[in-house]
Amino acid sequence: MNPTLKLVERQIASSALRKRLETADHLPGRYVSPDGVAFGPCLLISRECGSGGSQLAQLTGEKLGWNVFDSKIVDEIAHAANVHQRLVETVDEHIHSLWEQNWREFLLDELPDKKYLRHLRQVVMTLGHHGNVVLVGRGAQYLLPPQCGLRVRVVAPLEMRIQNVAEGEKISREQAKARIKAVDAERNAFVWKVFRKDVSSPLNHDVVINTAKIELEIATQIVLAMLQNKLGFKLDSHPFATTQS
Repeated sequence: MNPTLKLVERQIASSALRKRLETADHLPGRYVSPDGVAFGPCLLISRECGSGGSQLAQLTGEKLGWNVFDSKIVDEIAHAANVHQRLVETVDEHIHSLWEQNWREFLLDELPDKKYLRHLRQVVMTLGHHGNVVLVGRGAQYLLPPQCGLRVRVVAPLEMRIQNVAEGEKISREQAKARIKAVDAERNAFVWKVFRKDVSSPLNHDVVINTAKIELEIATQIVLAMLQNKLGFKLDSHPFATTQS
């Protein structure tokens, strides 16, 4: 089975279990929007290229026992018709109708690739509705209600990021610098074009973590503590939390 489809199937199974529990009792960490649709709990991470944001997402996901969907996986789901359909069909048609009514609030008519952007929004909204998920990039924090998750921005000084990318991808420092510049520019332009948001503004995040000052293991513990504090649940009592030592 395709790895992305396998991840989607695992997320669907987890969501199905949550729904069975939710019929009996309201699960901690869930946010119900004014139109009655539940979201979360989610961890929403945006990051500078080479800052360690993807590693932080994986570490925190392992501690939580939540699936991690990075921007490449989200893009793949949005583009792959069979995987996209399998995911979105897990959401009631009534809920999809509510989301479509607010479509123009998020995307401008003049934007190109409207089909992709529509699919992207469906993927992010569906995963957010499932809950118990870590979403990395692709403007998830602007699509989902801020009350449903912790919004984290991961940054680091340029020199550190150059070293990380050069070592991680086994390329020269010059190539690493060029790659960082290109990736950051693409991410920033995407968020501004689609959401009219400045991705670097701390006002668009709940917490900003500088990995030059805070090691990833410590950053993971900070994120876990803030997630519990914001969403009002304890990991050891949450039915999907499998915190590991």
